[in-house]
Amino acid sequence: SSFICDQTGAMVATADRETETVLTATFDLDGIARQRASWGLFRDRRPELYGPLLGYEG
Repeated sequence: SSFICDQTGAMVATADRETETVLTATFDLDGIARQRASWGLFRDRRPELYGPLLGYEG
């Protein structure tokens, strides 16, 4: 079945398998951005260091 999850992975809407359903949800995008910034996951990224890891040393 189909579902919509919020930014934490919690299901906010689900569809059953018996009927055709269109799911919709409304999200506070500013709130999501604030929450993601507080996680530190993207804050600590160092994409400038990815080059050597992604190169092919044939």
